[in-house]
Amino acid sequence: MLKAIALGTGVALSLLIVGIAFAHAEPTNVKPGHDAVLTMAPAEVVLLMSQEMARQAGANDIVVQDSSGAEVTKQPAAIDSANRKKLSVPLPAGLAPGTYTVRWRTLSADDGDPKSGNYAFKFDPSGTPSPGKEVLREDLLGGDTPTAGAPDPSALGTGWESGSVWVLVAAVAVAMFALGAGTTFVLVQKRE
Repeated sequence: MLKAIALGTGVALSLLIVGIAFAHAEPTNVKPGHDAVLTMAPAEVVLLMSQEMARQAGANDIVVQDSSGAEVTKQPAAIDSANRKKLSVPLPAGLAPGTYTVRWRTLSADDGDPKSGNYAFKFDPSGTPSPGKEVLREDLLGGDTPTAGAPDPSALGTGWESGSVWVLVAAVAVAMFALGAGTTFVLVQKRE
């Protein structure tokens, strides 16, 4: 009986640790894409997150800045009522050509963890159009994110890890489980 309880506790703890490692509402898809070159000014910036976002005033936002650092967005971003993983902000008409930085911040509805980052796109009416990287990473939590594309560690400058780091996190969690289960087993054996 004690062995079953110890094993169950070890499994629960390892799942909790893995769950905590994946607990961030961060972009999986962005439009315009990271490093996109657009020949027409975009009407909005849309981010699809890996988790639903908490509806808390000021906790989830997108700020778009021009190359001088001046903010071009005139209103706060909004969470889509039908899809709490979707965050968007309209851009003003008459956007000047140039490079723009998209700065975002989110608050996970799952566990309240904040996350932030940034990426850039370019508006150049005479440039060669390129969508850039719209799929920043596959949704590792099994959501409805398309699976095209591979993770890009440089996509956001802050907080973006490659797939191999997630494998390492999972491996460490499994190792911690094995160590915890083994220790619990030894302690239970000593009591008998």
